[in-house]
Amino acid sequence: MNTLQVTVLYFTDSDLRLRDESLELEVGNGGRAIIPRGYKDGKQIVAVLAGECHLLNRIGDRVLPISSASIAHQVDFE
Repeated sequence: MNTLQVTVLYFTDSDLRLRDESLELEVGNGGRAIIPRGYKDGKQIVAVLAGECHLLNRIGDRVLPISSASIAHQVDFE
């Protein structure tokens, strides 16, 4: 079965901080990533993004300068 790298944005049932996590998920016959039911428990999933994404700020946070992020070496500034 094919897999797809995704980043999931979610809230947990225990707090209101937006969280992100990169996962490698199986792809179903319809071409959609399959999120395991057990992973969904205790979470309110806001979005599923294709690929590994790096959240630079959350609601109410200041955006950090990209140079201070751990991914600065991966960003193409051109």
